Amino acid sequence: MAYVTTSGARTPDRVPLGTNPILLLLAVGGLLGASAVFAKAAPGLGWTPIVLLQWSMLGSALVQGGLLLWRARGEDAARRSTATQRQLVTYMAVAGGLFALPNAIGFTAAPEVGAGFISLCLAFPLVLTYGLSVILKLERFQTARAVGVVAGLVGGILLVSDGQSLDPQARLWAIGALLMPVIIAVGNIYRTLKWPQGASPLLLSTGMMAFGGGSLALVTLGLGLPQVPTSVSGAALGLVAAQALVFAVQYVFYFQLQKVAGPVYLSQIGSVAAVTGLGLAFLAFGETPGWLQFSAVGAIGLGIFLVSYRR
Repeated sequence: MAYVTTSGARTPDRVPLGTNPILLLLAVGGLLGASAVFAKAAPGLGWTPIVLLQWSMLGSALVQGGLLLWRARGEDAARRSTATQRQLVTYMAVAGGLFALPNAIGFTAAPEVGAGFISLCLAFPLVLTYGLSVILKLERFQTARAVGVVAGLVGGILLVSDGQSLDPQARLWAIGALLMPVIIAVGNIYRTLKWPQGASPLLLSTGMMAFGGGSLALVTLGLGLPQVPTSVSGAALGLVAAQALVFAVQYVFYFQLQKVAGPVYLSQIGSVAAVTGLGLAFLAFGETPGWLQFSAVGAIGLGIFLVSYRR
């Protein structure tokens, strides 16, 4: 069997060549786009969006933890890691915070600015991740990629311009939503640089979801937010169950993709999420993208192409 070594993640594991990064990219990006639609649907089913995110993350951690325990009957994923327990816990806690914060922004902002706008914001981390990777010397500087970063920045400016047509409260959420790609890019770099030696994607994803969901629980309880939907119904419970299952699958693949291909390639999930999210937002809520959003898609798409085409 042919093997490829990991790229970006510092782990001695070898990954079968059959673990196709393109298929992983499409799967993770598609599921990420669906999450923006779930976030917008939350208030209509009685959920406070950030509380829905909290329970979805904790539910995902339970699903992944159960799978981890089942796999541990044959071989303990944690025992294969040469990292110390402190290193694992620190990594999971920081990764959980860097995951929870942008998702909390996205889930809270989606009902105000629309699922399509949030999906477009998810396309932006690629150029930021590449820029940070060059600064940290994880990637070599290339002119074409630098032009791609500039094109991506233009896309971000167009998204801000599109937010000017919103009412004042929604406009603030639109500006806040643009913090998401910055935090996501920092998380992409952190997970690569600090990946615990030998730790499996399933173990790290489980820990990230548990710490992220736990931190959100402390915030929502401290703010006195209702922990259940205003009207407990099958649809409301189904939404949180569906989002938990999406997270459970998505973030195992997410860590696997980062392990196989590194942080810059991983960041392309945002482009897939943008296309998926815009399509689902139109089908589910009738959101029709304006010309500024289409222009942003073009600019970000050009940036993504220039940053990633050599790969």
